[in-house]
Amino acid sequence: DDPELALQTAQQFARLNGAVQDECDFQIGASNCSISGQADRQVTLHFARVFNRDFGQVKARAAAKVAPISSTTGIVPFGVLEDNFEFGKIVTLKAGAGKNHYPGWFGALCLTGNGANNYEKDIRNGYDGQISIGDIIPVENGNMSGPTQDGIEHRIDQCDHSPCCTVNSFQEGCSRILIVPIVKIHQINKGNSPVDVKVVGFAAFLVTEYTGSGDENTVKGAFVRYVTTGGTGGTPGDYGLYSAYLYE
Repeated sequence: DDPELALQTAQQFARLNGAVQDECDFQIGASNCSISGQADRQVTLHFARVFNRDFGQVKARAAAKVAPISSTTGIVPFGVLEDNFEFGKIVTLKAGAGKNHYPGWFGALCLTGNGANNYEKDIRNGYDGQISIGDIIPVENGNMSGPTQDGIEHRIDQCDHSPCCTVNSFQEGCSRILIVPIVKIHQINKGNSPVDVKVVGFAAFLVTEYTGSGDENTVKGAFVRYVTTGGTGGTPGDYGLYSAYLYE
């Protein structure tokens, strides 16, 4: 989102690795999703002196880009329906009682296993298995208000950055940033309640607050653009979560 900052950062890292002024040149790609760099340095030659060559030019080039991820680890057990995904505004990640779209399902997913303990653990730490686009994940029925509150408040409390991380300014790796799967309903039972969902993408959600008590609890925040580790194969949809890799 900030090409000028990307160029400044590239120059900074070049200097930290021994480059001097005018040795390196960097360019941002047309889509602002890639950066390339060239280095050119005159070096003293040793063995080539027998051919009357005292100096030579050494050149190097590399390029990196970011792309939407297609697989990752560390997701939390909240499924975001693809039609509900929206950048730029505070939204509800998990609704309280009476505000759910489907009977008995409030957006929770079953990752490590059934039950409140597994659900809360996956909120606190993120699921340690890999999830990919196309995977089918069973839903976790029920409001799960207590485990939701304990898990989310733990994530909020772990953010000790000063000033506190916000949607417009946050630290990389902040515990408030949740990696969530973007999903669509895969199978519905006779009671019109989802049985499982299909993963169609991934997003980063920064939690701003946990409100309410008992069954009337909600998790609020906003989707942010974020770079993490993950696979980038195929043509995943762009929901703002990226992985960086070298391609030259």
